[in-house]
Amino acid sequence: MLSKTVLLAALVLSLPAMAQEEPSGGQFFTRKSEGWFWYHDPKDDPKPPPPPQPEPAKPSAKEAEKAAPAKAAPFSVEWLRVNMPKLLDAAVNNPTKENVEAYLYAQRVTMDKSQRYAEQAQRVVASDPFLDENNRVPIASYTKPFFLRQAQEGKIEALKHISSVGGLWVFFDSKCHYCAPQVNTANELAKKYGLITKFISMDGKGLPSVKQFVRDRGQAKRLNLKITPTTVLVVPPNNYFVVSQGMMAQDQLIDRILLAADSNSLLPKEMSAKLNSYDRGVLTNEDTQQGRADDPKEWVKYLKDRLENRY
Repeated sequence: MLSKTVLLAALVLSLPAMAQEEPSGGQFFTRKSEGWFWYHDPKDDPKPPPPPQPEPAKPSAKEAEKAAPAKAAPFSVEWLRVNMPKLLDAAVNNPTKENVEAYLYAQRVTMDKSQRYAEQAQRVVASDPFLDENNRVPIASYTKPFFLRQAQEGKIEALKHISSVGGLWVFFDSKCHYCAPQVNTANELAKKYGLITKFISMDGKGLPSVKQFVRDRGQAKRLNLKITPTTVLVVPPNNYFVVSQGMMAQDQLIDRILLAADSNSLLPKEMSAKLNSYDRGVLTNEDTQQGRADDPKEWVKYLKDRLENRY
């Protein structure tokens, strides 16, 4: 009995030593919570933080001075743009003689510089025909009527040309209150400029001022017309341009007809130029979309060359 007791005590005392001798991967007592699935994949370990980046070296005093923006010269536009709000704030917040005087003198410099610019601009414009707007559209009161008369003559020529290549369709409805005045306007245009006009009734009924008309045979649906009266410029064989939907005054209707004709290249080039008298001396989109050099001498010469053929 004693020998069994001694043997059991020796066995109990040897357990810690046996546990310490086992390999770390097979320690049941230290890793028993993992059970049978004790394998650990290194991929699951969190990635170590990146090493700290060294701080960039601070520039020296000379380098910082070179990198700093150049200080604006006193009384320059850049200087005035920055300092005038500050001078005004100081004068309003603390209106001493010195503060108010400083702002008012800065204001004086600004106005004097503006006057000198305006005087020089006047000299430059007077000596350059491409910059003088009077050469494009007359400004003087006695020359303005001549310019407007020329523009009106261009409209008349264009309308007569349109009457030789096309005509008007006027859609109306017998119950429409605005159709009768529009029909009268179309009849006046037909008499003045020889425009062939065809009246089309949407409901098959006529109007007192319409002696001859035809019934709508699906033309309104094909043109996607929504209201009456509607005026359409028709140029055979298959050109249809809606110029007005609703009642419109005669001068407005004329402008719409001319706009539709000019926008769709129905007018000769010379006639279009006379019609668009306000386009004289104006650069086109293509002129201003091409890349140019930054040198002012080069792009000023480029613009002058383009404007030379626009007068």
